[in-house]
Amino acid sequence: MTKLRSEFSRKEWKDCCGKGCKKCEIAQTYVGEYGRKEGLEKLNADRKAVKKGGKKGGKAKKKAKA
Repeated sequence: MTKLRSEFSRKEWKDCCGKGCKKCEIAQTYVGEYGRKEGLEKLNADRKAVKKGGKKGGKAKKKAKA
């Protein structure tokens, strides 16, 4: 994980495709900091970690009445 990971919000990470497109601010920051190849590798590693560390959703289980 890099220091750049914490500079972006979860919403920004959600919108990132991880392909290094020109319109993505996150991808351009990583490429500018680490270079094209290494930057995209670190971007995808951080992107995966952000997605994995998200809040768990779903319905709560109901308790059975006794």
